[in-house]
Amino acid sequence: MLTWIRKKSTGMFMTIVMILLIAAFALWGVGDYITQSGNDSLATVNGESISYTEYVNQFANYRQSMMSQFGEGFDPSYFDSPVLRRNYLESMINSELARQVALDNGFTVTAEEIRETLEEAPAFKGENGQFDKNIYAAFLSRTNQSAQLLQMKIAQEQAGQALNGIFDQTSFVTPYETKQMALLNKQTRDIEYVIISPEKFMEDVEVTDEEINNYYNENSSQYMTEEMVSVNYIELKAEDVAENIEIAEVDSMDYYTANKDSYKQPEQRMAAHILINDDEEAEQLLKEVQNKLAAGEEFSELATSYSQDPGSAPSGGDLGWVSPGDMVEEFNDALFDMEVDTVTEPVKTQFGYHIIQLSQIKEASTPIYEAVKADIIQALQAREAETLFLDMASALAEASLDAQSGLEQVAEDNGYELKTTEFFPRTGGTDLTANQDFIQEAYSENVKENLLNSDIINITDTHAVFLHLNEVKVSELKPLEEVKETILTALTNEKANAAARELADNVIERVNSDDQSLAAVAESNELDLQVAEAVTRTGSTLPFNLVKNIFELSRPSEANELIHLVDGNASDLVAVKLLAVNEADLDALDDLNVESAQLGRNIKSNEQQLLIQALRQSADITINEDLLAQGTGL
Repeated sequence: MLTWIRKKSTGMFMTIVMILLIAAFALWGVGDYITQSGNDSLATVNGESISYTEYVNQFANYRQSMMSQFGEGFDPSYFDSPVLRRNYLESMINSELARQVALDNGFTVTAEEIRETLEEAPAFKGENGQFDKNIYAAFLSRTNQSAQLLQMKIAQEQAGQALNGIFDQTSFVTPYETKQMALLNKQTRDIEYVIISPEKFMEDVEVTDEEINNYYNENSSQYMTEEMVSVNYIELKAEDVAENIEIAEVDSMDYYTANKDSYKQPEQRMAAHILINDDEEAEQLLKEVQNKLAAGEEFSELATSYSQDPGSAPSGGDLGWVSPGDMVEEFNDALFDMEVDTVTEPVKTQFGYHIIQLSQIKEASTPIYEAVKADIIQALQAREAETLFLDMASALAEASLDAQSGLEQVAEDNGYELKTTEFFPRTGGTDLTANQDFIQEAYSENVKENLLNSDIINITDTHAVFLHLNEVKVSELKPLEEVKETILTALTNEKANAAARELADNVIERVNSDDQSLAAVAESNELDLQVAEAVTRTGSTLPFNLVKNIFELSRPSEANELIHLVDGNASDLVAVKLLAVNEADLDALDDLNVESAQLGRNIKSNEQQLLIQALRQSADITINEDLLAQGTGL
């Protein structure tokens, strides 16, 4: 069992809780519509579904987080990228794989852990900084969910984070490795250097029209437009087929009669409870409650005072109408074995001890035909559409093949709309033109060169497309005037870079070969000599590339006092002399834990990536591409 895994940071607990809270708010009023569409599964991972609602919510949360972090200057169009949406879904798939492997290996979340998570959530704290039952109850009411449902979500999310705990426990660093890491990380270097920037030569660079023309002609391949195509297409969707199927009244009535039991509403019971946590005070509290109940005190008042269920206590322990299976097994068995207006003895579950009150019973019932007629018609349409869709796709494929070239007559004869795409390149466009099979077929030899109709393109199992070339926009050379400024900039940079390189080489040669000092050569070329002492690997104000390169230089010695030419930032060149390498004094370091933690994080990250790679190789993963395409503009 993995119950020994504990999260070491309340921050992670709060992240999990806040994601769930935002999810409930963001999707309130949306989830029902998507669920009713019957196609809410965006991806499946080993049979477990990732719903579209989950994806929309989590992506919206990620978007909001990024916008808050980077402020108004962050371009919202960044989130419209199909690649970004795909990558985010892939990260959700990885999380689901991590959750599954945790549960498969016995990971559990205790009721006490869930309670602590809720009580520490900032969203549920009042003005005094303490958990407020009324705020929590109001949240559950607004989001139309039970306390048990929210607790289940928290448990699921914590299972997804369980691998972090495993790697925290198993990844380790030896004292020797820690010291070696500290020696490297805390080492500093002294240097003197001169930055030679192309900017120094920009104003003196001259570029003639002849040079621009020559560059344009010699590099014409860089200034070609992309070849693009536009295609005509017919698409067939099972959902459209279903909508056009007429279901006779007698057929839907017969279906209702034959399947009446499946629409039967189970018996429901109006229940309330008082929850006492399973701890050292449980026995005393249970006795107090039972004694007061025996003395005639109101159950609801005792629930408000004693119950440790933050969801139901403010409402007197009320749980509303409960159906079989809504609660954990022990609670369910006790409730459905009670008489009306009775109270149970304490019932032990994984959440603690429950004293249950039953006030009403709603007998099992079967809804009338009219109440479920719409659902029946939808089910019959879907059933008939399965076969009809395949028949229609087969007939359409035959008609397209017979027509050979062109879909206009096929569409007219068979009652389909002939649609036309915008121009799109081989890298794809949006919606259908982002589908790789669609792109591949559009640019295939049969379609693009031989002008034949395509074979059937299965976008999904319930979405088929046939296409024919509409128009080709060939790749062509852009006019010189359109790219002249780009060429001018390229030639200016090229000449400035060459001048900077020539000067840098001259500086290196004069210092290394003519035995001149770097200071003297810098002065003669009107360059600024700079000295930096105790340069650190991280946190330095010097150019990043300069710091990176000086820590790759060999130690200086009498036989090796050369000046080195290294890259600075952008196109800058740096003539640098390494003066000294300063070793860290480990005895002077107060704490090596930072070095150990950094190395541990690196090891942990590598192990996690390897595990996820292995899990993905053996996993059964499917993605609803049509539904993913709807993510535009989230």
